[in-house]
Amino acid sequence: MNTASKRKKLNVLSMAQISVCTALLCVSAWISVPIPIISVPFTLQALVIILVALLLKPAYALAAQIIYTLLGIVGLPVFSGFKGGIGAVLSPTGGFIIGFIISAFLVSLLKGKTDNILRYILISIFVGIPSMYIPGIVGFMLYTGSDLLYAIVTLTSVFIVVDIVKCVIASFAAVALKKALSKANIGFER
Repeated sequence: MNTASKRKKLNVLSMAQISVCTALLCVSAWISVPIPIISVPFTLQALVIILVALLLKPAYALAAQIIYTLLGIVGLPVFSGFKGGIGAVLSPTGGFIIGFIISAFLVSLLKGKTDNILRYILISIFVGIPSMYIPGIVGFMLYTGSDLLYAIVTLTSVFIVVDIVKCVIASFAAVALKKALSKANIGFER
């Protein structure tokens, strides 16, 4: 196969990977359980965002997350609770949507060149979660007018342990998926 064919195949494969990961992001938001005490629902988004970041190279992880966000902003019901439109970004949970973009890029950027579950877990927990939570907390404070302590306690006390578990699951899943896809000769670029 000549170089031009390899590049074309790579581009098609890359676009397919970004598209599949964007679809997974959409589905992860639809699996949503509202929590009556606060206005932030429980979803599988953190797990899938970390998984996508660990599977794709940084530019592709960023692209998948931006495409997902733009689909929601233009009105497609891809955000949690089947919401779409700019109103979803300008809501108590809107900061998390911005945080997802930051998290996907940073985790992918810092994951390293080799599959290392411990590194994946540590990067996911100590970079991925804070980069999701900080914009989420700021957005929640701006929307609700609450103070920092209230926002942190409200948004992290319910979710932090579950999100840590999601990071661990995503790390193991990423390594397993990379091995399986590599055997099928459709591995992910680093």
